[in-house]
Order: sequence, then C-alpha cells, then structure tokens
Amino acid sequence: MTRPMASVRLPVIACALLWAAWAGAPAYGADPAPSEYALKAAFIYNFAKFTEWPPVPGEGAREPIVLCAFAGEPYDAALASIDGKSVQGRTLRVRRGLRPIEIKSCHVAFIAASEQRRIPELLRAAAKAPVLTVGDSDGFAEGGGMIGLINADNRVQFEINNDAAQRANLKIGSQLLRLARLVKER
Repeated sequence: MTRPMASVRLPVIACALLWAAWAGAPAYGADPAPSEYALKAAFIYNFAKFTEWPPVPGEGAREPIVLCAFAGEPYDAALASIDGKSVQGRTLRVRRGLRPIEIKSCHVAFIAASEQRRIPELLRAAAKAPVLTVGDSDGFAEGGGMIGLINADNRVQFEINNDAAQRANLKIGSQLLRLARLVKER
C-alpha cells in the first residue's frame, strides 16, 4: 500500500525541525550543542523553505531569497552560517544594517528581541508586503508578526499568526502550521 505524499512529507519536515531544535548533551569530547542563536537561524532557514511567496514582476527564479536581519551581534555568526544556502532552488542572502523603509525589499525579515522598540515601526513598514516577519520577542506573533520564536521547556519552539501571513499574500506550508502553536492578534 502506498502512502499519500502529504503523509510522507510531514515526518520529514518534523524531523528537520526537531533536528534544528534539538540541543541534547554532546558526547564526551564532541563539539558543544549549538547555541540558541544557531538554532534560531536554523528555524528561520526552514521557515523560508516552507513559505510560498506570490510572483513578483521582474523577479526571476534565479533571484536570491533575501533575509533581512534586524538583530545585533549575537546573531551575526548564526545568520552568516545560513547565508548562501539553497531555498526552493534559490540562494538565501542575509542583509544587515537596513533602515525600516527597506524591509519591503526582503523576503524574510528577522527582528530580534533587542530591537523591541522598533518592532511596531518595522511591522508597519512591512504591512501588506510579501515579507515573512519572524521575531523572538515575547508576544511577537500575537502583536502582528507572522512567526514568533519562543523558548519553552528549555527548547526553541514557534508560534504562527497565519492571518498576518495571509494578509501579506504569503502561504505558510501546512507542514509548519501543524507543528506550530497557532495564535491570533491581540
């Protein structure tokens, strides 16, 4: 008996995300577990892999997927580790040091908790643009962001505000939606 493709993909995606979140104790003499920042970068990379953007006139299949980082130094090395990776057959490029008005040129915008006071301005600047907004501050998804990274039970988990994604004409893969805690805006 053959299994439907959707039932095969979910375990594969679940394993990929669990691997990204796993921070088990390393074996004696092994490298230490990845940092929280590296885990969050891996999550962001996977979010990009399972998000569908609307076609943009003039943007070809060879154009990079642009991840704009509104984050400080702790994230620099972690985000650099995913720069150049492949996302849906395109190259992921990480950009830093942008102004809020430039957020619309991004496919993914990561807004770190260190940028707490700028979050409302950045979300307004990205409003209705096809920009996947990801943050790690408390209540990010409930406050209008699309995906919030949260620490629960000593693990990195995520919540999704799918209404915000749909307003921006983004389609978050059903595989991610099943693994996330779904939230509504306050």
